[in-house]
Amino acid sequence: MPAVGQRAGRSDAGTGHWMPSLLEHLVQSGDTQIEIATVYPGFKDDQFESAGVKYFVAAQPKLPNIFFHCRNRDLELCADLVRQRTPDLVHIHGTERFYGLMVARKLITAPGVISLQGLLTSYTAYFFGALSPTDIWRSNRLIEIATQRGLLWLHREYARSARQEQEILAGAKSFMGRTDWDRAHVRTTNLTADYYHVDEVLRQPFARHSWQLSSCDRHTVIFTNCGFPLKGVETLLKAMPIVRREFPSAKLRLAGNIGERRGYDRFLRNTIVSKGLSRVVELLGYLDASAMARQLCRAHVFAIPSYSDNSPNSLCEAMQVGLPCVASYAGGIPSLVEHGRTALLFPMGDVPLLADSILRIFRDDELACRLGDTARFEASERHAPQRVVSQLRAAYEAVATGPKCASAINGAA
Repeated sequence: MPAVGQRAGRSDAGTGHWMPSLLEHLVQSGDTQIEIATVYPGFKDDQFESAGVKYFVAAQPKLPNIFFHCRNRDLELCADLVRQRTPDLVHIHGTERFYGLMVARKLITAPGVISLQGLLTSYTAYFFGALSPTDIWRSNRLIEIATQRGLLWLHREYARSARQEQEILAGAKSFMGRTDWDRAHVRTTNLTADYYHVDEVLRQPFARHSWQLSSCDRHTVIFTNCGFPLKGVETLLKAMPIVRREFPSAKLRLAGNIGERRGYDRFLRNTIVSKGLSRVVELLGYLDASAMARQLCRAHVFAIPSYSDNSPNSLCEAMQVGLPCVASYAGGIPSLVEHGRTALLFPMGDVPLLADSILRIFRDDELACRLGDTARFEASERHAPQRVVSQLRAAYEAVATGPKCASAINGAA
């Protein structure tokens, strides 16, 4: 959370931006007392208050592979904190980390509900995306292998954490999700679980900016989350030469932390050079919300070629500003868009169809504007803060009081 990072002297804006966005609107309501706990590697034990919210920070050792996992001390510390604070309800964000074990193992008596973010079980299966075995080897520096960092070790951590996630999905009682995909994964593992549909609040700048065809950089594609092969950026790099046969001036902008040190970052940079795309691809680096919204408005098409995703905020943000979108038919993405109406969908990994979808938008201004306008309308409705807060409160009430609500269990919006 940003307040925790700022307290620790970090300059970044934190991660999981949907959480502080939601928190802001819950605090504004003035009738909910909120306390936030986090266990994080490299932070010190701490307690503080900021903007009316109490924060509890528990330290973990700063080790390469400690993020997903916990020591017995970490889990007991969290459970003990819940027992001390006696909340009406515990809202756990995500199944990726260990917090859900508190409810799965019945270490606490307070009612608990778990928001589904990503799902490591699926992410592990598609972790390497389009990379060949040779590519995977080239994506890891020797120093990363020696120090248990890099893609190979991260994949191992995903697999280990996926087993932990399965225990959480099987043992917890209540979940909140947003897509047919995450609901299906819960039901497959836990037939008796209660499922509540709760959307996410996006960061404010994306509602304030609006894409216009007349002011964009024609024939420019943007992708804003390209840090791992799971996200499919290699597929997009393979599609660009096809696009440029018809539109030689076409450009690709990539946002995200593609640095100089990680093996995978170096692999991406080398791939860009080897494909002759050095003058075609622009690396934008990390962008805050305002800068991201401006970059989206500059582009002609947003493309997301993920191999597995639940409800990618990068896609939702592009839809919110009204930028025409091309997305892979993967995970929960089909629950966010309708092919031909709010975006164009293509099978994951299908380079020719990805290129063809981009070309369709480049060729057809009427299609581009129609896709963008419809996407902006639907995203504005879906991510409206008061609507999301209303969904969340209904889920909180149902979980805290116990009785099942048929529409909630069925995942109705």
